[in-house]
Amino acid sequence: MKRALLLLLALGSCSKKPPEVRDAGVAPAIDAGPPPVVSIVTLPEAGFRLAWISEASGAPQVVVDGVPLTRGPEANYLAAVQRDGVWVTQSANQLERVAFVSFDGGVRVVSAPSSRARSVATNGSVTVFESGEGGVMSNLARVDGGFLVSDETGSFEPSISSDGKWMAFVSSRDGDAEIYRAKSDGSEQQRLTAFHLDDLSPRISPDGKWIVFISNRERQDRLFLIKPDGRGTKRLHDDDVSDSRWDAGTWEAGEADAVWAPDSKSVVFSARGAGGYWHLWRADVASGKRERLTDGAWDDQLPSISADGKSIAFLSTRDGNAEIYVLREGALLRVTRNETADWKPLWLPAGTAL
Repeated sequence: MKRALLLLLALGSCSKKPPEVRDAGVAPAIDAGPPPVVSIVTLPEAGFRLAWISEASGAPQVVVDGVPLTRGPEANYLAAVQRDGVWVTQSANQLERVAFVSFDGGVRVVSAPSSRARSVATNGSVTVFESGEGGVMSNLARVDGGFLVSDETGSFEPSISSDGKWMAFVSSRDGDAEIYRAKSDGSEQQRLTAFHLDDLSPRISPDGKWIVFISNRERQDRLFLIKPDGRGTKRLHDDDVSDSRWDAGTWEAGEADAVWAPDSKSVVFSARGAGGYWHLWRADVASGKRERLTDGAWDDQLPSISADGKSIAFLSTRDGNAEIYVLREGALLRVTRNETADWKPLWLPAGTAL
């Protein structure tokens, strides 16, 4: 009763009725013995599975439905998911490498240790990742062989189209970070944006008709849309829902974490409000109208949308530290309950069998 009252007070500024909080099962500390599976099956879409990063055992490790998938002294950061396993970036001794961890426990390392091996993009068959091999800031490479994009200034943050035929990425080859596209074999590279400030974090829509990206071209980090041929650039929405500012030499982001709905009709993202807290919003692509999804004196970030489009998993600090929650049709379900951080939830593809 007390927790429900506190939630109502914290969400009092929302125009909609605040979501009811229910436990979706509790993820115990990983070092407390073999943990049971988190009761994700209490969600209506039974059979959908959720992965995230947990620091319950010390170094960050990947957890699937509450059960550790990775272990070891090195940190394993969840980067991307597919039906038979997850892509991780492993970090040790200030070096990083990319590896695939299958659900049967197998591990396949696909890159040599380097100073940068962070972003991974996959459609389940074509996988592209960042690699700092060769002494450059970052190349883009394919798991099935060869560098795709290589330049001394760095190419990074790849996004793969659903059909695996082309990709979007960021390159600084022309002096500042811009959005480029290319075929998934690295050919036919084309610059899409041209502005003297930074354009970052491209994400291709499932239907391939739009790319959403972050730009500070208006002196604040805002989300924009652009078509794959470089035309039709526009704001994702026209409302001022975020607070970006330049403070003591540090740029504080205003909008981030954009993820597409499966039907490509909307984008869920996080925005940093005037109070300094991050919260989730949804914007309609056609109309530009936006809707606040969460509110309160805490941070809600890193959303991930389930394959049916009805559930949004995200990181929230509403209980004092980073935990995983799921928002579904007005109900708020708590997935983890640890004293250490749980973050970056990703829904596994529909039909994933563990």
